[in-house]
Amino acid sequence: MGDHSGIQWTDATWNPTTGCTRVSAGCDHCYAFTLHDQRHAAHLAGKTVPPQYHRPFSEVQLLDDKRLSLPLRWTKPRRIFVNSMSDLFHADVPTEFIADVFAVMAMARRHTFQVLTKRTKRMNRLVADRKFHAQVIDACWDMVHRRQIAP
Repeated sequence: MGDHSGIQWTDATWNPTTGCTRVSAGCDHCYAFTLHDQRHAAHLAGKTVPPQYHRPFSEVQLLDDKRLSLPLRWTKPRRIFVNSMSDLFHADVPTEFIADVFAVMAMARRHTFQVLTKRTKRMNRLVADRKFHAQVIDACWDMVHRRQIAP
């Protein structure tokens, strides 16, 4: 994850979650699974790796507020690939956390966010739901007023 990316069609990656499970044949050659699995194996062998690799890829992890708010700290506009190491709409990602991610995207309007998913039914259901829209607004309020995150 980071401020720069080797992926041609994006400038940066932002991973507020990691981990996933296969949902279709399109997942058979998942680079994120392979990369995470290699780093997880290194952790099991006693090597020092970032904490998100301490658990297997099949275990979806929600990462901390510092990771969640990262795009708000990037001042230069970027094309940001959201969750290059996960699927934001995975069943194990709570709706409230997805609302937090959308809140960050809403507050960081200088960026273009690229969200890819194989779970389009959940995505379509959420983005069409007024209750979800209210959760995003509440998450913005919470981030700005309680967590002291500047938009």
